[in-house]
Amino acid sequence: MAVLLLNDTDEAGAHFGCKRVMHTIRTELAVRGLSDLGSLKVGTDWKSDPDARARIDAARLVVINGEGTLHHGKRKGRWLLEAGARVKANGGKVALVNALWQLNPDDWGGLARDFDLLWCRDSRSADALRSQTSASVDWMGDLSMLNPPPDNSGAERRGVTVSCSVDREVTERLAAFADRVGADYVPVTTEIKTVSAQLRGVKRLWRQAYARLYTRRFMAAHPRTRLLQSDTGYLAHLGQRELLVTGRFHAVCLAVLTHTPFVAVASNSWKIEALLADIGLDPARVQPLSAVEPGLLSGRSWAFSASELAGIEASLGRWRAQGHQLFDRIADFSR
Repeated sequence: MAVLLLNDTDEAGAHFGCKRVMHTIRTELAVRGLSDLGSLKVGTDWKSDPDARARIDAARLVVINGEGTLHHGKRKGRWLLEAGARVKANGGKVALVNALWQLNPDDWGGLARDFDLLWCRDSRSADALRSQTSASVDWMGDLSMLNPPPDNSGAERRGVTVSCSVDREVTERLAAFADRVGADYVPVTTEIKTVSAQLRGVKRLWRQAYARLYTRRFMAAHPRTRLLQSDTGYLAHLGQRELLVTGRFHAVCLAVLTHTPFVAVASNSWKIEALLADIGLDPARVQPLSAVEPGLLSGRSWAFSASELAGIEASLGRWRAQGHQLFDRIADFSR
């Protein structure tokens, strides 16, 4: 059966959270007999790409990784939903998984309504998608948390790590905060500036040159910056820290996975707040950017409470069981 993954967010392992999501999707489908799957990268405008359009038309099963694309009516989100609707019109099956869904146009519900599987990554998104489609919608935590991290239980936790944000200004503020408190600045990416896989030719060369220059300047300004090269290395690093301060959703996910206490700055959607609410974590773990000052570390203890740790354990266990059900259902579509 021709199976195609849409919104492949893993760009050569550059983003550790996205790498884990896509690795999980591929691995879980492979053990169910669906291996060597083709994909279209995040941001692919398939209507303007004859090859991508042909691959969509040839697919009998499409798995859409919703991730952080389906919010606020983003055009890249519409491309994904329209691709799914096209596959349905051609008689194929469509599974939307791991989806954030927030403040989308009314007609998006019509595009997604007839998909064969709708599965969000937080309960708030599931409620919103259910309201717009009147369809059955399930949810579990982000797929980056499905599989356990390497065992790091013997490591002693010391110090604070600061991570990045999708917003450049917030990233700069976080890096400056790391300098002021003597913490390591460790982004959840392999580079300070990554280059999209969609760029080609002169645009790509220009972007690569700009990224190298920006990185040199950033690391000169923030000498405590450390660039790790794998998700396992990032997980091991978090497992040795007392606290993470970040503006990245996936950094929060990996902190949850490693039981690392964290404080987060809100991102570009409700994704961090929704994750905390679903687990039962203290909502005060999301702070305004103005609070990212040295006093953040001395004003209170950010260690997880017993109830928070219990919530993390229960949630991870439940999501792993639900994840197996999710991929079983997708595999059934291929039979």
